Amino acid sequence: MKTRKKLSLALMVLICVLIILVGFVGIYTKDANKYSNIIPNYKLASDLKGATILELKVSDAQKTVYHDADGNKVDESKVTDENEKDYTKEEVNVNIEDNLTEENYKKTLEIFKKRLKFLQVDQYSMDLDSKTGKIVLTFDDDYPDDVQNILPMEGKLEIIDSNTLDVILDYANVKSSEANFVQTEDGYTVYMDLKLTDDGIEKIKDIDKYKVTETEKKDEESEESKKDTANKLKVEFDSEEIEEVSFDDISLNKNILRITILKNSTNTSSVNSKMNTMTVVSKLANIGKTPVVYTIGAEEYAKTAINKDDIYSLAIYSVVIIALIGIYLIVRFKCNGILAVLGMIANISVTTILARITNITISLNSFAAVIGLIVLNTYLVSNILKEIQNKEKTFGQNIKSAYLKSIDLIVISLILFAVFAFNSMTIISSMGLLLFWGWLVVMLGNLLLTVPMLKIGGKE
Repeated sequence: MKTRKKLSLALMVLICVLIILVGFVGIYTKDANKYSNIIPNYKLASDLKGATILELKVSDAQKTVYHDADGNKVDESKVTDENEKDYTKEEVNVNIEDNLTEENYKKTLEIFKKRLKFLQVDQYSMDLDSKTGKIVLTFDDDYPDDVQNILPMEGKLEIIDSNTLDVILDYANVKSSEANFVQTEDGYTVYMDLKLTDDGIEKIKDIDKYKVTETEKKDEESEESKKDTANKLKVEFDSEEIEEVSFDDISLNKNILRITILKNSTNTSSVNSKMNTMTVVSKLANIGKTPVVYTIGAEEYAKTAINKDDIYSLAIYSVVIIALIGIYLIVRFKCNGILAVLGMIANISVTTILARITNITISLNSFAAVIGLIVLNTYLVSNILKEIQNKEKTFGQNIKSAYLKSIDLIVISLILFAVFAFNSMTIISSMGLLLFWGWLVVMLGNLLLTVPMLKIGGKE
């Protein structure tokens, strides 16, 4: 063998070895006094690592509403044991019966998905019972504590008259919202900008009719002085007060209503807290209000289908199968067998790298996918090794003949992998994606590494 060919073969062998090292060991870089692998970890399915199951059910709760003698709604905070007899008490369902439809369940499901995206939760599956509306969330990883607090929120943003409790502006009048702050010499000011609809603009233009100034007048009959309390505006989210502001704290510029939530504060802790609250409120308001109110039903942890010892056993069995195939190829085809085994292990290594980089979910079914890829690769490589022994044809003709002999398994496996990849079940589709990437690696890896090495080594 000429020196140039020896160098070419040595280079390809080195490339295979490097690929194998990267796939099975990784690439480590130093970061903050420790070494970390830049190749991502495997994304494991719940049958290998367990899962947290969170159940959300349609709320059957009721809320208490108080009315005065004139039928006006009264803030519950103003009702005491002493004056409760002066008001009419009414229990109202938080969910209207007509709203409990399959269409609204699905709308709520989509809003929940957007909220999970906002909370940066992506390792989950979500199932809806279209008859009862029950939603079951399965998390592959631990989820943030905010999920249980934020997910079941209704998402109802309102501006309310503090005296009459009339809703001056609600979520239907708001196109979008954004929280922001400015810094001046006097401190920090936190505000929320609401982009209003045409109806919302008209309501704000007439807002002065709600304004009540503090006045004192004498009752003609009792001659006692009565004081009309100046009202304010309550910014509420899901019927919880976020802030109470004066009429001077709001301003309308074209279709943007600016509400000053915190003014000229030098307390950075208060500023950060208020800014965080308003950011969450703004984001949730933009995502939208749920047509159905939900509540957290139950939470449980589902254990893995198999234990670690079983997983190690499956991994060992896979290694043993590869080792037996390697021994067979080396014993039968000698030097060419060694090169073919090296190429096969490099292909497996590339597949593991792609599985991690593309974030494919690895489940128990993935072990069957690995065995399928090993069978495909072994079948193709065996045909290549057999055909290149034919001295009556050129090397290229032998390779073409080997691929043609393997075409039945190649096409059938491709169709099967594609069907799996487009399956609606996450575990099945992930197995299909793993098989598909592995199929591409087997086809291209053998052409780019195994075949060139055999071309050089086989002529020695």
